[in-house]
Amino acid sequence: MRFISINTGAKLHSRTCSPKASRFAGLRSRPGFTLVELLVVIAILAILASLLLPALSAGKARALTTSCLNNQRQLGLAWTLYASEAGGRLPLNLDSVVNGIHRSPPGSWVTGSARWDADPATITRGTLFPYAQSIKIYHCPADHSCLVGTSTPRLRSVSLSIYMAGDDCVSNFMVYPLMKFSEIRHPSKSLTFLDEDENGINNGGFLYASKIDEWLDTPARRHQDGLVLVFADNHSEYWKWKGPAPVSWFNGGYVTDPMELQDLKRLQQTAPDME
Repeated sequence: MRFISINTGAKLHSRTCSPKASRFAGLRSRPGFTLVELLVVIAILAILASLLLPALSAGKARALTTSCLNNQRQLGLAWTLYASEAGGRLPLNLDSVVNGIHRSPPGSWVTGSARWDADPATITRGTLFPYAQSIKIYHCPADHSCLVGTSTPRLRSVSLSIYMAGDDCVSNFMVYPLMKFSEIRHPSKSLTFLDEDENGINNGGFLYASKIDEWLDTPARRHQDGLVLVFADNHSEYWKWKGPAPVSWFNGGYVTDPMELQDLKRLQQTAPDME
């Protein structure tokens, strides 16, 4: 039998810590933020936010403009298809006054008044709807206006040039509406659809005159102070206005600002009776 000798005089050395000491030792080993450092981080985040928010806002605005361009391009295509199937005749763009309110009568490309009527039938019963069967394309996504005296969003914010099968306005404004597509001499320069100002839109027609230097109906100023419009060859454009917001001649407005006159002249160039 082998015996192991143990030296009872030797001291055992072991490292022990109290529970309290162990708890706080871990805390001391982790670095923390000082108040100054925290304030610096907050300031950096604020600066980054100020730089990013305008970019995000501009990106959203561009997306709305693109959507509106696509919508109006679809309306322009529908307008062309209608004419091609109707022997070249353009869809009617007429006006009637009912109880003092201008509305498009049955048989027009749309019916009713965009300012007053909530019934989708004002669009679905229009002669253009079989060729453009989506109500949302008749409305600009940047238009947040509501029907008069309500919180109900409007169904339509787009109007069609009075020159395109509109009412005879020769006696008042020297406007000669065209009734057939073959009468349009310059399709790429001739306006069909555009965004109309929410305070003036009513029937389906947009009234302007190439020979009168005043705003009659007024175009919209959405999409970062601009508008979307489409031409008889189906291409759509975005225009940014230079002058102040126009006031309709019917409301006592007159063009006096030079930049506003430039805006009006630019729109007048889209009339099909311009060379």
